[in-house]
This record gives sequence, C-alpha cells and structure tokens, in this order.
Amino acid sequence: MDDFRWASFLLAAVLIELTPGPNMGYLALVSARRGWGAGLLTVLGVTLGLGAHMLAAAAGLSQLAVAQPALYQGLRWGGVLYLLWLAWESWRSRDSSAELPDLSTGDWRDVRRGFVTNVLNPKALIFYVAVLPSFAPQQTETPLGDFLLLGTLHLNVAVVIHLGLVALGARAYGWVAKADRAPQVQAAFALGLVAVAGWVAWSTRGG
Repeated sequence: MDDFRWASFLLAAVLIELTPGPNMGYLALVSARRGWGAGLLTVLGVTLGLGAHMLAAAAGLSQLAVAQPALYQGLRWGGVLYLLWLAWESWRSRDSSAELPDLSTGDWRDVRRGFVTNVLNPKALIFYVAVLPSFAPQQTETPLGDFLLLGTLHLNVAVVIHLGLVALGARAYGWVAKADRAPQVQAAFALGLVAVAGWVAWSTRGG
C-alpha cells in the first residue's frame, strides 16, 4: 500500500475517533467518576470490542448485519438501551451510600462494560464495513492481511486517543470523589450516560 493511502487512512482514523460517540462520552464519565484505574480497564474493554468488530468484518459477519436493517437496528438500539441501563444503575444507587466506594483501581466489570458498550456501538460497525475497506487495496495477494493490518493501525490510534480522554477525565477525579458530593456525582453520571445514549440514537438514525 502506498504512502498516500497509509497517510489518508491514518488521518481518517484519527478524525473518526475524535468524532463524538459512545466511547468518548463513556470513557470521560468513567474516568472522572472513578479515576485512572477504572478508565484504563474500560479502555481495555473498548479495545477488545473494537477488535471483535474488526474480526467480524474480516469474516464477513458485519456486512450481513448492515445488509439486514432489522439486525442493524437491533445492534443500534441494544447499544442505546445498554447505556440507559447503566444510567439507571447509577441513578438508583445515588442514595444507597454516604460516599462513593473506593473503586479507583477498577475491576473486571469495567472491562466487561467497555466491551459491551463498544460491541453494541454502530459507529464501530460502520467503520469496519464501509470506511476501512475503502482504503484496503483490492488487487493484492493478501487482502485479508491488508485488512487486518489497517484494523490494527486503527486500534492503536483508538487506544492513544482513548488514553487521552481518560487522562482528561481523571483530572476531575479528586473533586468528584469527595464523600459529600457522592449523590450529586452519581446523578450527574447517570444523566451523562442518558445524554450519550441520546446522542447514539440520534447520530445513527440514518443507518
């Protein structure tokens, strides 16, 4: 693949990852509420979700989902409902304790939630079905290898940007972790997730 195609794909990957979406909102909210540890584990889950999308697209499964409106809408609304469920979970627990638990180191649930949030992310699905293939050279001896190579480059771009989001969100952790702010933080986190869910529903409505 020529240098211009590489550079063009890299620019496209950066711009797409900087476009507001569920990953951006969720990572910022989690790291602000829970700190570096939870943010990093969520990045791991999000990256695994992106990897799952890449492998599904390489196997032709994602193309089937896009070709079937019912499957695409199921994925789209599944992502919206999952974010709303996380919002409800946070809202329900806002008065259950006097302070936020010390979960700054994170746990496996952060990986799971990041993974599920991204597997149900239609933005990632469309990227691997429509955007990435347009940069992969078709007349080569290893088209699958080229596809996976571009996908791996995108994963690296995503990780760098997501770590930047975690760093920005974690700067607020010391303020939001104060015990007397716990109910307000829980409520704000819930409302933030509702806003992210609304953005996902609106931005993917034309899929």
